[in-house]
Amino acid sequence: MSEKKPTKSKKKQAIKTSTKPTKKATKATKKTVAKAETVVSEKSLVYIDYSATTKDDGVVFDTTMVGVAKDSGIFKENDRYEPMLVAIGWNWLLGALEEQLVGMKVGESKTVEVPPEKGAGPRDPKKVKMIPKTKLAKHKTRPVKGEQITFGNERGVITAVLGRQVRVDFNSPLAGRTLVFDVTLRSIISDPEEKLRAVVKRRVPGVPLEEFKFSIDKKSITIEMPKETRYIQDIQYAEIGIAADALRVFDDAKEVKLAVTFDRPKPIEENVTS
Repeated sequence: MSEKKPTKSKKKQAIKTSTKPTKKATKATKKTVAKAETVVSEKSLVYIDYSATTKDDGVVFDTTMVGVAKDSGIFKENDRYEPMLVAIGWNWLLGALEEQLVGMKVGESKTVEVPPEKGAGPRDPKKVKMIPKTKLAKHKTRPVKGEQITFGNERGVITAVLGRQVRVDFNSPLAGRTLVFDVTLRSIISDPEEKLRAVVKRRVPGVPLEEFKFSIDKKSITIEMPKETRYIQDIQYAEIGIAADALRVFDDAKEVKLAVTFDRPKPIEENVTS
């Protein structure tokens, strides 16, 4: 009987030891599951659709929706028409519009009016200038009313042709005007990997997301870039943007690694004839 006692105690110890890791593993799994956001907060990452018009005449000057762009006559073949990624608090959008997104729920729509002082600013009479036609000729610009020109570091529109001079308005076309945005919240991104995918898509829109691989390990983020990205012009600037965005999305991350893997090419098989 005395020999059985230590046997029982060993079984109890074995049972206790085996159950502890299981509990810890369960807790660790729960921490990795992102809680789905249902309302936009001050640090949310969201997708929105919008159409922007000038209040005085109702003319659409910007939109994320292809149908609206075509109906309004502002469609451009090379532009992307899809929901826009917005990181609340990052100034990716007009501040007056961005602050109105906070508190919205998925699927909710809202109309937001943005006054000139919070939009393109008031009109500045000093930005209306008279320029000699000879100077325009040096810039290979036609002196035609309505022509958009770039003069030095400024962009403007010729509003009048007066003898040997032209009058150019370098104010923004939206300066002094109230802007109206009809916005719809499409989704709130909560999953960590989906956040990375959204950030990458914003910076490198021409490459399918399926070509990228993502890894989030404690305080380190790794993004494996496809070889095709090496042929994209100025890709290094996009990579800098991806790293900066990722570090802002993940407050606890200390580093972002961008990697590209090149496989050894297979040897060319020679045709052997008998």
